[in-house]
Amino acid sequence: MNDAGKPIDSTRGETALEIAAIALEAVPYVGGVLSSTASYFLEIRKNRRLNEFLTDLAEDLQSVKDRINRHLAESEGFQDLTEDILSKAAETRQPEKLDALRAIFLNTVLSDLPDFGEAAEIADLVYNWQPRHIILLKILDNPLAADEQMGNVVGPGGGLVTSIGQILEKLLPEWDEDQIDRTWQELYDKQIHRTPGTRTMITDRGIRQVEGRLTDFGQKVAGYLRNPVRQ
Repeated sequence: MNDAGKPIDSTRGETALEIAAIALEAVPYVGGVLSSTASYFLEIRKNRRLNEFLTDLAEDLQSVKDRINRHLAESEGFQDLTEDILSKAAETRQPEKLDALRAIFLNTVLSDLPDFGEAAEIADLVYNWQPRHIILLKILDNPLAADEQMGNVVGPGGGLVTSIGQILEKLLPEWDEDQIDRTWQELYDKQIHRTPGTRTMITDRGIRQVEGRLTDFGQKVAGYLRNPVRQ
């Protein structure tokens, strides 16, 4: 579910807002479109999270400015995507979702052949998700890195059998069983992965049992959500 209707704290003064717009304007090729669109949303929704989102976006774009598709500004699709991403960011409060929206935008502007319709579809998906969906998708996208980040709590395995649920309980110790099962099923329903349940017993091959479960569409979504700057 999206965050529309939830109050977001407003910032005071215009200095921070002006800085974000100026930083975006300095981005090669696309700065004019970004700055004018950002100024519009900043005027409507003066809030700290939107300002931070735009400032981070400007920093990321500056760090990859030599890779930006120079023909984007000529495209109506780029204008539409910019408005779509910024409008969603203006209504979003969770950092996981803001990071995902920024990554979608970055991956699109760095593409030689950007698919604006596909990017918009994935932005809609993220906007209607909760952070838990993004967290679990990132685990499925790179299980080995997720396990390493948690201190190799799953590792190569050691028992005869295990289940996806048991593995995820180790990787997500703050989640209860219902939250794991519900999030897994919701991603399955969106055709993100190809495994219908978490409690079926499987051979214990440790963290590698989580690999290769994303569908082609799930891999595409995960690719859009990888920040090409802050890997």
